Amino acid sequence: MAADGYLQAVLLGRDTLHLIDNAVVQALPPDDHFSTHLHNTVELILCTEGTITLTLFQTPLTLEKNEYLVIYPHIPHCSDAGPEGCSILQLHFHTEAFRRLVADALKDRELYFLLDVAMDRRRFLKQRATEQFYDCVLYLEQELEQKRPNYRRMCDLYLFQLILLLSRQIGEGIAPGSSLGNRHLITAAQYIQQHYAEKITAGQVAEYCGVTPRRLTALFTEKLNMNFSTYLIYFRINKAIELMELHQGRYPLTRLALDTGFGSPAHFSRMFKEKMGVSPTRYFEALARS
Repeated sequence: MAADGYLQAVLLGRDTLHLIDNAVVQALPPDDHFSTHLHNTVELILCTEGTITLTLFQTPLTLEKNEYLVIYPHIPHCSDAGPEGCSILQLHFHTEAFRRLVADALKDRELYFLLDVAMDRRRFLKQRATEQFYDCVLYLEQELEQKRPNYRRMCDLYLFQLILLLSRQIGEGIAPGSSLGNRHLITAAQYIQQHYAEKITAGQVAEYCGVTPRRLTALFTEKLNMNFSTYLIYFRINKAIELMELHQGRYPLTRLALDTGFGSPAHFSRMFKEKMGVSPTRYFEALARS
């Protein structure tokens, strides 16, 4: 798209993306507890005063002032305010539109945060906020709160800036040869995206990528901290969650298991509970309530 066409679409177009569900500032009392829940959105929690502990899969993560936590979609978590309480800025947003926009060039454009989400590579990201990052989140919250003219368009632009800043912070921690820069691993992830519903072996994927099965297995272990089979299971579970959301909770579990490559409902239930810490039935009930 030509520069003038791009600017017209982004700045002057009638439509906005509506990718932000909410952005709120909350003051939580001492030891306030919020029970386990999950979202189909990305959640960002920025601690502005005090401390707060988020627990993901029995892993406690404590945020102090000016630290933030990004929780990726479909990850169960609970929260506990510190003994003196805390203040947080909380944001829920979607990334699908951005990912579709640059789906073929996430790596080339250094959009590492979107690549993380697309590859189901992380459960969370914890960092200290830079001044620029802090201001970006604060301005976004203010736009949603005040609803001044063109506030939705401003929110879209701030959100993209936020994604760029997240990608920058992730990218600064990437060593040469890491997973995000390894073409064989990215090719393997793309193959899994296209064939997850089929019977897939490490040998098949390795042949497609042009490496040996041993090398491919080593790449998954070294770069993603999980073996090939575990990555495939997590990917299929995420697809199952997406399908259930798409059908508003009305997707038979037997069909869901077969459509996401698990082979049988028993195998699906066993793997789901092992990886997510809860049965699929209970998980989807919680998803419906959220």
